[in-house]
Amino acid sequence: MLIATDIGNSSITIGYFTAQGLIVQRIPTLPIRNSEQYRAVLHAFIKENNIEKGEGASIISSVVSSHTGIFVDAVEGLPGQGKGTSLLVTHLLSGIGFRIPHPDKLGTDRIANAVAAFSLVRRPVAVADFGTATTLTVVDGNGDVMGGAIMPGISLMNEALGTRTAKLTKVGLRAPDAALGVDTDGCILSGLVFGTAGAVQRILAEIENETSTSYEMILTGGQCELIGPFIERAHTVRPDLTLEGLKILYEKNRP
Repeated sequence: MLIATDIGNSSITIGYFTAQGLIVQRIPTLPIRNSEQYRAVLHAFIKENNIEKGEGASIISSVVSSHTGIFVDAVEGLPGQGKGTSLLVTHLLSGIGFRIPHPDKLGTDRIANAVAAFSLVRRPVAVADFGTATTLTVVDGNGDVMGGAIMPGISLMNEALGTRTAKLTKVGLRAPDAALGVDTDGCILSGLVFGTAGAVQRILAEIENETSTSYEMILTGGQCELIGPFIERAHTVRPDLTLEGLKILYEKNRP
């Protein structure tokens, strides 16, 4: 069994790659817990879902440095895992190249997304990840990361409107009924969902003009299924793309 962990700003996503397939667990990033508490949560999930025990392996991507070491200790203390056996994702892992000046500053989740996306299509591809931030990661025909774009995610924008304005409130995220909002909630939902979908498409169109290249589009992240129906260009939705990329990176670096 391979345990692939993606530690993000809002949630920690753990993928258990078993003989039966992928089983996914999600827990909030905050409040932070100690390694024993995380281990207990993981162990309970493994038991509850009848995930097979035995010798295992682990790979971890983290954009929250305060959690990284704690979670490594938690995973390596599980049955079948060994001390010092977890593979931490960095730009130095084999399996991906970069056409950017500072690959060490690229989020490791975006590295995993790029690896998974190119392995799926084997041609130029762009990954739109709708998480705490909405990111666009662009990969060329050789599988190298070219760059991308970052903007606030819809949950972050929703939170900002609710806390940084006098008369607007945070809304429950759902598909808007129409682009033309007729009340405050409808207007906010229109701005968040149509606005995010439109922004990502416009940015990718500009990148295609700049690079004279057409890109496949893959959507992932916690809000991808909400935004997907509002993306007008052809695309594929892969909610677990980051975990798929982590699995590929592990296999390339720890065969």
